[in-house]
Amino acid sequence: MEQAYFSSEVAKSLGVGASTLRKYSLALEAAGYYFDRGINNSRVFYQKDIIAMQRVFKAVQDQNMSLDAAVELAVKQQKEIVPTQTNDKPTIHDEPLSTRIAKLEEQQQTLIDVNKQLVKELAQYQRWMKEKVESMEHQDIAIRDRLLLASMQNERIKREIPVYHLSSFFSWFKRKKNVSSFN
Repeated sequence: MEQAYFSSEVAKSLGVGASTLRKYSLALEAAGYYFDRGINNSRVFYQKDIIAMQRVFKAVQDQNMSLDAAVELAVKQQKEIVPTQTNDKPTIHDEPLSTRIAKLEEQQQTLIDVNKQLVKELAQYQRWMKEKVESMEHQDIAIRDRLLLASMQNERIKREIPVYHLSSFFSWFKRKKNVSSFN
């Protein structure tokens, strides 16, 4: 399947503005060139379309051709380059619309089934992660408790009883007398 590009990508790769690309695309379409259309009826560019646009830009910029002459030249060259189909395989455009719709519905159902499976697997993974986190939390608490108990058993906390010295009533007078003798 051929890679498709949107207008913004093509304009950026060609180094032109989106409005210039639109103007040249309209001129090509007026001359009989066909662009595939995508979502919202926007143009979809394939490699052959980009080459045609490059030819038009080159002819206008490098050879100073008028836009109409450059467009005619690009359309003529494109018709010569595009080979006729020799294989007997029908392209997607040759299939009836009902067949194409049936294929798309089948692909859509496949995608829905795959998404459902992914959602189930994600839910399983989230449950597994939750269990692991809870398990790790319990292990961390158990390890902390064991370390705390081991440290308490190895190093007994010894407290010394404080010794308080209370002065007697008479010692207060002695101090007072000693202080007054220094004065």
